Amino acid sequence: MTKSEAGRLGGKKTLEVHGSSHMSEIGRRGAEVFHRRYRLEPKGTNDFYIVNRETGKRLSKTVNGFHWRKA
Repeated sequence: MTKSEAGRLGGKKTLEVHGSSHMSEIGRRGAEVFHRRYRLEPKGTNDFYIVNRETGKRLSKTVNGFHWRKA
């Protein structure tokens, strides 16, 4: 079993046990933490760098560099 398969199964089990409102709360809190830690900085016309608010250091990926869904 791969790490991603184990994560998927764990997420499904958490959903079964705690319900969709709990999963929504987890997502909301994760987004809040992300926005506290990082800001977006324009890169060209169609992309943004993700920049650490404290250090000013750019992450290695850009917003469009993250692949949210497989093609």
